[in-house]
Amino acid sequence: MATIHSIPGSSWRAFIESAFFANSVKKTTMAELYKLAVKQPEVVTTSEPMYNPEQFKLPKNAKVLVSNDGGIVGRTARSRRLVREMGKDKDKYLHLLGEAIYNFSRREGLWLEGIIGLHPNFMVKAHLLSPVTDAKNMLDWGLNFTPWMKPWNDLYEKSRLLNEPDVLVFADPEWLNLEFANGLVIIDEIQNCIAILGLRYFGERKKGTLTLGWTIGVRQNMVACHGGIKKIGNNPPIAVFGLSGSGKSSITNSHDHAGTLRDKEKVTVIHDDAFLIDLENDITVALEPSLFDKTDAVEFKDPIISYFYTAQNIGVTELPDGSKRLVCADIRNDNGRCIKTRDMFNHADFCSRPGMVIWLQKDTSLPPISKVNSIDLAVAMGASLSTMRAKGVENIDPKELKKLVIEPFANPFRVHPLLEDCMQFKKLFKLGTDCYIMNTHAFGLPGNLVDIPKELSLTIVTELVRGNIDWRDWRAFQGLSLPKNGKDLFGADYDKKYKPSREPDYLSFLRDRMQDRITFLSNKRDLENDMDSLFVDSLVEARIVIDQILHPV
Repeated sequence: MATIHSIPGSSWRAFIESAFFANSVKKTTMAELYKLAVKQPEVVTTSEPMYNPEQFKLPKNAKVLVSNDGGIVGRTARSRRLVREMGKDKDKYLHLLGEAIYNFSRREGLWLEGIIGLHPNFMVKAHLLSPVTDAKNMLDWGLNFTPWMKPWNDLYEKSRLLNEPDVLVFADPEWLNLEFANGLVIIDEIQNCIAILGLRYFGERKKGTLTLGWTIGVRQNMVACHGGIKKIGNNPPIAVFGLSGSGKSSITNSHDHAGTLRDKEKVTVIHDDAFLIDLENDITVALEPSLFDKTDAVEFKDPIISYFYTAQNIGVTELPDGSKRLVCADIRNDNGRCIKTRDMFNHADFCSRPGMVIWLQKDTSLPPISKVNSIDLAVAMGASLSTMRAKGVENIDPKELKKLVIEPFANPFRVHPLLEDCMQFKKLFKLGTDCYIMNTHAFGLPGNLVDIPKELSLTIVTELVRGNIDWRDWRAFQGLSLPKNGKDLFGADYDKKYKPSREPDYLSFLRDRMQDRITFLSNKRDLENDMDSLFVDSLVEARIVIDQILHPV
């Protein structure tokens, strides 16, 4: 629970908060937004029924609405500017924000209220301000988060009081500035406010709102998590962390793990994208009631469409009977998206802290599964999580998609210092949570890669939860262990395909990838003062062991 009131001395929040009270702005409801979105020129009203619209006070016959954003259908990270990093450019950006708000206020604006967090221990009120012409994005924001209406606002009133101001989100997709052709996102995470200017993509609003929610959580001694978390049977929850395309949602949302789970091993999904781990109260809290998922695997007339609330950047076709149906599978463009209900599987809004954390990496020097035996190394491997970006998810140069990148804890939306995340994860591991690394891509040297199928990754998670994997030290990577009984659990050819070699070529490749991690974290420490040597040293010690194997004295 928080308050909208501004904090003395915060120009950024004062600018944004004041905009909510302009004569041109009025509070809106989900019902009004649906009516406006149906009339929005670029929106398509399909014949697909919206899932359970009455819960949002929408018409019983409400349909799935599709909005298409033009040439940019992903997040534009380079548009982001953090207030705490602006330095001498602060006045320039304040001027830009002031002009943006002035021009916005001369048009009709709408104010929608919602809630971040699904447990009374963490519920933050959020406010979205946008032009009436952006009703579809506002509707989607309400569907993705919890709209301010019964029964959710009653639960909020009983929630724990947080010493935090409400989250304020100002979004104007019609803003134009030649200097910022890709738009501009101004974030003041200290004051819980964000301005999203010149960007149509709904994901900017969703992730911008989550960014502030995660940051508030960290200030409340929580762990900010861009990942998925689920329970399997009576076992402690298992959390997986990865960027889009890493298998995060596939692992989290699978109800049977490619047929490897038994009937008594019932899956309960908490969320596949955003949650907080409360270290003091042993509670893991989902931040959103819905799922914002890719539709690349959704087929024509797929039964899963019956669980959709809304969709973005996908095709629509008309059948001979006159009905308008969704065309997904990323045929129209990459990164087609939908917002859908968690009612498609067994779910809960919260659980206890995870017993296992899995870093999902697309690092071909690593086998499909390894266990981390050192707390500092567990943090270091998460802080240097190596992966490849999913095609089309971000508005970046296509050449960049082919490069291996490091994204700490798989959270490109983090705006608080990286070291804060490191220390929070260290606390989590000290409480007894185990850490594992799963490579979900391919294994081996460049040019000689062995694919790691999704079915193998799901089977590995099953055996992890059951505690069936026996471990042996990985001599070449100090602090990691490998399965001793991999061929018994995962197939007779598991070791042949995925057992790390002792050959110099492979060890040199592994060493180079270790050094990439060391260099990344060292630069964070030395150039940005945002890393602790404890975590860097754990990787250096591992690299020294490889050096000794490659070059024995």
